Amino acid sequence: MQIHLNKLRFYARHGVWPQETAVGAPFTVSLTLVVDDDTCADALLHDRLEGTVDYARVYEVVRREMAEPSQLIERVAHRLATAVLREFVVVREVGVEVAKLSPPIAGFDGDGVSVSLTMRRRLYVFDFDGTLADTRAGIVATMQATFAHHGLPLPPQARIVPTIGLPLTASIGLLLRGQGMAESEADVMAGQLTETYRRLFEEVGVERVTLFDGVAGWLQRLHSEGCLLTIATSRGHLSTDRLCRRLGIRSLIGDIVACDDVTHAKPHPEAVLRLMQRYGCEASDTIVVGDTTFDIEMGRSAGCRTVGVTWGNHTAEQLNRAAATSLMTPAMLARQ
Repeated sequence: MQIHLNKLRFYARHGVWPQETAVGAPFTVSLTLVVDDDTCADALLHDRLEGTVDYARVYEVVRREMAEPSQLIERVAHRLATAVLREFVVVREVGVEVAKLSPPIAGFDGDGVSVSLTMRRRLYVFDFDGTLADTRAGIVATMQATFAHHGLPLPPQARIVPTIGLPLTASIGLLLRGQGMAESEADVMAGQLTETYRRLFEEVGVERVTLFDGVAGWLQRLHSEGCLLTIATSRGHLSTDRLCRRLGIRSLIGDIVACDDVTHAKPHPEAVLRLMQRYGCEASDTIVVGDTTFDIEMGRSAGCRTVGVTWGNHTAEQLNRAAATSLMTPAMLARQ
């Protein structure tokens, strides 16, 4: 469904010249809001306001943005599109046209000058461990404490780190088999160690978890631009939720799909496909961000663009071999 707000009239102070910012001029704004038919079924089928966009609220958002001067109407159009996506989560796409009816052009004779743009909502699917949060020290300490609790040799950090990103039971199973344990025995022991690990992480690991420098600002910027921010993780749902709250980013995250929420773990694309379906987003509008090849494979299998971050647990070379669409370095993060 498309909703049109046509030629809304405003007197505003957008412009480069002093007279424009001091005196102002007439403008019109037209909007086209695209909402999925499934999302607005209550409006289409049952005549209920809850199933559509409140046009009065849209008008107030436009009025607020038009009251804030900008030099260029290009900037005004971008601010309007961003504000609509930020305020109305059901809107999948917004088209904006801003027209300056009396441009400061000598001898101008016409209906004004206008710019138009279309902006689609973007869905970001972030991994958690090694991408948003530096959990390596906590994971290594907890894993070694878990093996010690069961009287097993302590796996070194160099063996633990490459398994981060896999479901916990799979990670522990790999470490046990790496110590020479038979596969059948390792599978049984992995279940026991997983329960111990989850209990010990709250005692040993949590206090060692921090956000990577620049992550909070990056998430805040994307959120302010109307992007949908989600997490797909091999960590448990409750643990991820608690850590996000402790780190102060939970309010920015729309949904979490964790290992206990899916049938198929990474690198299977189930988690990403669920989030795309939940928000009605196409693969072309979805970006999967992660620090391991498992994340990149998951995103590619879902048909999405992928960003490999190089500050986590796999190297830039490994991420490139997994065919990440692009890489992000700590220096690039600092510029976000």
